[in-house]
Amino acid sequence: MQNLYCKKRTWEQILLNKRLFLNNEDCKELFLDKEIFVFGAGVDAEQFEKDLSGDVNIIAYIDNNRVGKNNYFCGKRIISLDNCLSEKRKKQPIVVTSYRYALEICNQLLEMDLLPGKDFFVWDEMCLFHLDTNTKEYIEFLHTVWGKYRKNNAQNKILVAFDNRHDLMSTIYAYCSNYFAEKYNAAIYAYFRYGSDYSNASRVIYDIYKAFNVNALIDTKLKENQKNEAEEILNSIWDGISTWEDWKSIKIYGINFGTTIIRDLLRGYIPNFNVKDKSMYLFLQKSVSTIVFWYHYIYENDIKVVLLADGVSWDGYIRDIAITKGIPTYAVGYKMAKVTIDFCDRPSYPYFKEMWNQLTEEEQVYGIEWAKDHINKRLQGSIEEVFYTNKNNFTFAEKIKEERVLEENNKIKIIICPHIFEEDCYWCGEQIFDNNYFSWLCHLGELSEKTPNYDWYLKMHPFAQRRDMIIIDMLLKKYTKIKKIPSDISPIQLKKEGADFALTVYGTIGHEYPEIGIQVINAGINPHCSFDFNWNPKTKEEYDDLILNLGNLDKKSDEEGLYQFYSLNYLFYNWEYIPYRSIFFDDPFLAMDGLELKANGKKLGTWKYKEYIKEWNEEKHKKILLQLEDVFQKLDKWEPNILYKKEERIGEI
Repeated sequence: MQNLYCKKRTWEQILLNKRLFLNNEDCKELFLDKEIFVFGAGVDAEQFEKDLSGDVNIIAYIDNNRVGKNNYFCGKRIISLDNCLSEKRKKQPIVVTSYRYALEICNQLLEMDLLPGKDFFVWDEMCLFHLDTNTKEYIEFLHTVWGKYRKNNAQNKILVAFDNRHDLMSTIYAYCSNYFAEKYNAAIYAYFRYGSDYSNASRVIYDIYKAFNVNALIDTKLKENQKNEAEEILNSIWDGISTWEDWKSIKIYGINFGTTIIRDLLRGYIPNFNVKDKSMYLFLQKSVSTIVFWYHYIYENDIKVVLLADGVSWDGYIRDIAITKGIPTYAVGYKMAKVTIDFCDRPSYPYFKEMWNQLTEEEQVYGIEWAKDHINKRLQGSIEEVFYTNKNNFTFAEKIKEERVLEENNKIKIIICPHIFEEDCYWCGEQIFDNNYFSWLCHLGELSEKTPNYDWYLKMHPFAQRRDMIIIDMLLKKYTKIKKIPSDISPIQLKKEGADFALTVYGTIGHEYPEIGIQVINAGINPHCSFDFNWNPKTKEEYDDLILNLGNLDKKSDEEGLYQFYSLNYLFYNWEYIPYRSIFFDDPFLAMDGLELKANGKKLGTWKYKEYIKEWNEEKHKKILLQLEDVFQKLDKWEPNILYKKEERIGEI
């Protein structure tokens, strides 16, 4: 057992120590009435804290990148590993709570002469590091189904996403990748999403991918000449950056990666007010290295098709390079779409007014009456058309609070409604402020300093996450003229207290607030941009002119357009043009992502494997394979300006 504690371990070596990996019940039993340190300060650590709050006593959180005097996480300090080890510890154990970087952290702890299963442990409630019965049976099942389809032609390649979690996206990846492998006589290779070193991949999940014929995970370490190339590119870009507009304009190999870089930054990191800060440099360094690796890999290999997960944020680096080379590239994780440069989820909104005119007269009449009824219900608290992640926090029906929220005076009252940073920030397309939520909020902060005749308020998104809170609190400390108000305040109360205007980039408030008399000003392409019930400035100058002259604006009034939009968006337009949920799964829960499951009282987990195996049969399998040719042909022909209607007839809706 001597080699059990050697440095730079492989997962195979670490997995030998069965005491190392703990689920929630193990943690409760092992750490009851004990103090522990938690290594990790991200979404996994947040879930650990939620699951075990009250059962374990966390002293502090350890993080390699977010150490500082004022840095806290879930109410506890964030410290470095050195700080942790130098404090007077009474043998308090460390629990690693980062699924994406678990191996790197384990090796870091081993190098400090800490013993696995004694000094430190790995939280494994998700069964990523040990094989449970459901996963074992699923791997055997996949081998049986897909073994006969395996291709070993290493010259032709299909690239598919590797998601380091238990989920049935692996089933969709299996069908799509094997379909193209057969079509092009190609071998399947997987990329580890978000740029994590491939050695961090769960060997349990990797066995699932190998079972549906993935040849290998791609090692993204740069060669020496690529490191030099990346450094030269980084230095040339960094010298020319002084504004967010410069970030948006970043070009490498003739490809404009600026928007992709910003999307990656905002979805996973905390931006800085100083665009030349060291933290921004380090992020750009990582982005450039990613681009350099994938540019060479894609141009030096014969890749026939690229199958991304959602096709946005970090996936965008691969997407933009592959498309530039002319490789068919698709998103197949919780959506099915052929992607484009700077792909966004909802590019159809600018064409909605035209689409309304494509409906029959009967459909239009029905749509208007339906919209009136459903908008009225929404204002009374109905969540029928509310996005699933927001259903539990929808605030229109909240009771009026006894105390005023807005100050009682004659000033114009503006409500800023920020978006969720945990989601992709480029949902509808181009935005006025450098395709960047943070740039938009900072600009509003600057405007708040110039407008003494306005009262500025900020209402958090009802589904705001931990990082949203950090960024907004940071913003409000800098721009003190903006006052934060509770997120559970009903907009109806805000209107009664004098709210005049609400600001968003493209939020749903654009079709909620106008109905109660609050004017909405957008800051980019948005769901309502082809109608006239919102303000839709096209430039920064036009935007500022609106904001600085709110007292002189005529009230927007396009109620008919509001009804047209609402019925198109929620009644007629088929957002699941390819019904992947019903193509691959019978049980609707099997097609849901983690947030959707949470809204329905469930969690991601290996239970999905067991249920999927129950519903699978050979006849359905053959039917799916036959459908895929038609599916991808439809994706190739999809256009944003075409109205794809739901199949239900009016009388059945």
